[in-house]
Amino acid sequence: MPRSFLRAALVVTTVTTLVANLSACRSPDHGPSAAPASHPAPASASRPATASPDAAGAVYVTGAESGDDPCARVVSAVGYLGLSLLPPGQEEAQHWDGDVRGRFGYLRGTLAMYGPRLPAPAAPAVRAVDRLARTLSLARTEDSRRPRLLREYRTASAAVLAACDRP
Repeated sequence: MPRSFLRAALVVTTVTTLVANLSACRSPDHGPSAAPASHPAPASASRPATASPDAAGAVYVTGAESGDDPCARVVSAVGYLGLSLLPPGQEEAQHWDGDVRGRFGYLRGTLAMYGPRLPAPAAPAVRAVDRLARTLSLARTEDSRRPRLLREYRTASAAVLAACDRP
């Protein structure tokens, strides 16, 4: 195939994916300004029908359903992040690119939506994971702090998994 065709296909796919993801993740508070009273927006226009908003109405997880098991969602997000992390004991060698920081951000969104519905014993660990994920998702966090924070994250996330009866 000609290179120009492949480039065009890549651009179209990237733009389509970006638009779909941005549309699905938009919260009602961040959408366009309200429609005039003479043309009210339909109730479903503020967020996707399959989204499960948090208490404030924000949607952080694409494809989330209101009946989703909160433990399954959080365990999945922890596992998704774990795919980008080096094994325990190698925290000093961990790379902190956009992929890793973005997965910490995804975990924060999952916790915002499902954390309040986790078993009560998980609450302190959920707060710790959220605090650590917030710091580790930032590009400006000093590299010298990251290994210690990552070890703390591993301990806190293990407590969340244990509260959900997951290893």
